[in-house]
Amino acid sequence: MRTKQPNWPELAATFLRHPGSVPHARKWARGVLDEAGASGDVLDVAELLVSEVVTNAVVHGGGEVVTVTVHDDLSLAVWDNSPCLPRPRDAALTDEGGRGLAMLGMFAPGYSVRACASGGKTVRFTPRTYADGWA
Repeated sequence: MRTKQPNWPELAATFLRHPGSVPHARKWARGVLDEAGASGDVLDVAELLVSEVVTNAVVHGGGEVVTVTVHDDLSLAVWDNSPCLPRPRDAALTDEGGRGLAMLGMFAPGYSVRACASGGKTVRFTPRTYADGWA
């Protein structure tokens, strides 16, 4: 269930832009969503997508930190300090990367990528549940 949580605050955590931060960001987001009462399928999809988007911010982003936010509608946002927006890629079968935006499109249709006036960019998404079906 992905409804607005009454009296549920928007929560954010900041992590070093380092590969070792990815599992910490993933665990933090899952814990916040679990506390908010998100279903198991939302937790699984959110964990996958947070891992993917934070990894992209670590590899391609800018600045020293990455911020993950869980909003009261149970959508998530990942911010990094790079103004460069991600571009879709046609990944070959043997490529190690290049599937992040395709994954977002499949598991979180309607995701957005926006440059921030204060600098950097934010990728925001709402995980699709298994019950919603897959694209």
